Amino acid sequence: MKLFSQSAAPRRRGFSLIEMLVVVSIVAMLLALATPALTRTLQSSRLSAAGEAMVGSLAEAQQTAFSSNNPVDIRFFSFAEDQDQAPVYHSYQLFKVTQTTLGATGTAGATEVLVPVGNLVRLPEGVVIPTDSSLTGIFTVSGVTSSGIKDTKENSTVGYSGVAGATYNAIRFMPDGTCRTVGANTSGISTVYFQKNFPQYFFTLTFGSGTPVTLATLPKNFFTIQIDPYTGKARTYKPGF
Repeated sequence: MKLFSQSAAPRRRGFSLIEMLVVVSIVAMLLALATPALTRTLQSSRLSAAGEAMVGSLAEAQQTAFSSNNPVDIRFFSFAEDQDQAPVYHSYQLFKVTQTTLGATGTAGATEVLVPVGNLVRLPEGVVIPTDSSLTGIFTVSGVTSSGIKDTKENSTVGYSGVAGATYNAIRFMPDGTCRTVGANTSGISTVYFQKNFPQYFFTLTFGSGTPVTLATLPKNFFTIQIDPYTGKARTYKPGF
């Protein structure tokens, strides 16, 4: 009887430990090279979205003031979070301003009533509006409190920001389309200032790293919004995109 021998099935050679380590090292190196670029892209996208949303809110405030024939404030709320070494602007909200209890002399006995327009808008994580005057010139007019106005709300232990101890600065769109800076509220009526120095009427959104952001430490990616006080129109400047 003739025996037929079956040839052994071909054996597949696996990866050696050294080859696997080489592949893993190459993948890790590629990830290390790609991660910073990807992070910058994501940050730029987040910052751009926050800036465009802010521009939309400015347009909404101006349109609401015109259509309702009432001034509309945008309050920028400043407070310190866990990693912040100093307070910065983290959120904002629109308010329609109505006047009641008008006194015989025009302002004596008058009070302002704020009606929220929409919800509080929180800036995306990491995005802030610095309080440094070189980056937020819109609040540097004479008479405006640089440290902000205390954020209070009737029948509430915290203000409209929802954060205890927060302060705010604000701009006001008038029914005629102009934009002004809001000062302290005295005798029930806020003092408003028309800032004629157009180049100073701006504020900047950028990424905060925990340390206060100044002009000297401003990251390459930032989003500056300038408002024409005469027309209320906003223009943007974003060099890092």
